[in-house]
Amino acid sequence: MTLHLRTAVVALLVTTIPGAPAAQDPQLAAADAKELASYRLTMETVKKVQTATRAMITELRNDPKFQRQLKVEAEIEALRKKDELTEAEQQRLLALEEEKEQLEESTDLNLGSATSLDEMEASLKRSPVVANALAQARLAPREYGTFIMAMIQASMAAGFRKAGMIKELPKGVNPENVKFVEEHEAELKAMQAEFEALSKGGDAP
Repeated sequence: MTLHLRTAVVALLVTTIPGAPAAQDPQLAAADAKELASYRLTMETVKKVQTATRAMITELRNDPKFQRQLKVEAEIEALRKKDELTEAEQQRLLALEEEKEQLEESTDLNLGSATSLDEMEASLKRSPVVANALAQARLAPREYGTFIMAMIQASMAAGFRKAGMIKELPKGVNPENVKFVEEHEAELKAMQAEFEALSKGGDAP
């Protein structure tokens, strides 16, 4: 799965992102796994991430390419909701999906291909949108990338534990981060809803 800029900024607090790096991922270097396992999630950092994400989305919404992507995605969603598609509509849907993929591939941020914290940090620094937003929030690219990975990891573990799918946390998962996600579930869900609404061109709920 390729994690592009728009996906990244609205998926920070999603409970499951298949393919996202995790501490137990064999592709992740031992040093990175150790750094991720020792990282602590805090509300102070969450608020900085929230500030940075709002700035990213605001800038993106003024980007013609992003505006086109919103229109393409809206049309795709409308076609998929139909019970049956005509042959012309099927062809239109295929064309739109191809255009959506091309728009995503042209984005200058690709976190999904990162196999280390160093690569993720470098990718974040290459994007002017991200670099400017992080500077406004006074948040280092390294910590932003680590936050994304730690939040995804802890949210997945918390979700599995809540569903009764696991009794013990996987090796490398910081139990304090899982506890943080569980204790702040309402706030995190509210921020996720805000990011999703903003990314679709709407206003915060």
